[in-house]
Amino acid sequence: MPRALADCRRCRRLQHQFNRLRVQYPDYWNRPVGAIGDPMSPLLIVGLAPGLHGANRTGQPFTGDASGDLLFSTLTELEIAGRVQITNAVKCLPVSNKPAGREVDNCQGYLRAELAQLAGRPDATVLALGRIAHNAVLKALGKPQNGCRFAHGAQHEPGQGIALVDSYHCSRYNTQTGRLTPVMFQQAVRRAAVCAGLVLSGSDAGGLQAGSGANG
Repeated sequence: MPRALADCRRCRRLQHQFNRLRVQYPDYWNRPVGAIGDPMSPLLIVGLAPGLHGANRTGQPFTGDASGDLLFSTLTELEIAGRVQITNAVKCLPVSNKPAGREVDNCQGYLRAELAQLAGRPDATVLALGRIAHNAVLKALGKPQNGCRFAHGAQHEPGQGIALVDSYHCSRYNTQTGRLTPVMFQQAVRRAAVCAGLVLSGSDAGGLQAGSGANG
């Protein structure tokens, strides 16, 4: 993890929360969470933020909770689990799982650096899990949000040689309410993997949207 991220104190509200959590959960990570996976991968998966008993406990994105279980099982089924990089738009646990706009903005520099590392690679692709991640990626790329509207399964070309694929977030809420099914999620992940050249194109990548699509 970059030293600047490890030492980040930009969000006072989140620092106060960490102070409380270090008392309540002394064995948890309770710090900013950096990216994991292959830093040279053409596919960067961007989620929202660490979960209290997931990444905030383990120190690794999408580990230790239901959203991570679905993500990693899907990556394993597609045989790309060790060939992607995974990060979050917001690096610290948000209060009540809802980051403030300023907190999303304060993490822009870290996301921008991750995208800069990705840009220029053949088949560079971002898979954005949820609208907040989608919007954060566009802002980090300097692109207006109205040019690439979020929709599950949509594929965009925001520039800098990077393809952007959207999926609903693989949260327990989305899967329990039926908004996102495992099949829907695998289709979106597969589309991103195909864009990144990690998976051959096939019928499972079909049936999704190309372009901006409707709001999700």
